[in-house]
Amino acid sequence: MKDLLFVIPMKDPALAKSRLSEVLTDAVRARLAMALFRRTLGFLAEAQPDVDVLVVSESEVIKAETTGYFLRQTGSGLNEAVTEGAAWAAVRGYAAICVLPADLADPSAEDLARLLALGAGVSIAPAHDGGTNALLVSPPDAISFCYGKGSFLAHQRAAAGQPCTIMPLESFRYDIDTSADLARVRGVVWA
Repeated sequence: MKDLLFVIPMKDPALAKSRLSEVLTDAVRARLAMALFRRTLGFLAEAQPDVDVLVVSESEVIKAETTGYFLRQTGSGLNEAVTEGAAWAAVRGYAAICVLPADLADPSAEDLARLLALGAGVSIAPAHDGGTNALLVSPPDAISFCYGKGSFLAHQRAAAGQPCTIMPLESFRYDIDTSADLARVRGVVWA
C-alpha cells in the first residue's frame, strides 16, 4: 500500500480563471492559470519530493505539462475531477489523498507538513472565502466531494461520523479566483 497521493484538478488554461475576466484578457488569464499550475507542481516537487502527484484534467495542454501521473477527466466540473482522482487512488492502493487547487497564492512547505501530519480521517484547510484550499482524505474515497461556494462547511458535513480536523493554515487561506485575490498577491505569482 502506498501512503499518500496529491490530487491536483486542473482546467484547460484557456477556460480557467473566468472570474478574472473583468480585469484580465483571455490570453493573460490562460498564462496566469498555467503559471500557477507550474508553480504548484514545483512547490510539491520541492516540499514533498517523495510523494506521488496525480493531475486530473481534460486538457492536452495540461497533460503535456504534467510531471507525475495524469488522468484524463471524463466527467465535468471540479467535484467530478476530484472524485475520479480519488477512485484512481483507491484502485491503486493509496491510503490517502491530499487535494490541492492549482491556484494557491503562496503555500508554504511548513503548513503542508502540518496538514499531512494529521493522519486518518478528513482534514480541511479552509479558504478565506469559505471554500476548501486543501483537503486530506483517508481512505481516498471516504467522502463525497463538495467543491463550490461554501465547500468548507459542505466537506465538514460530508465527513460526519468520521474523524474530521479543521486546520486553518495561513499560507493555504488564499487562492487566486477574483480581482481582490489577484491584487492581494500581485508580484508573488508572477515571479
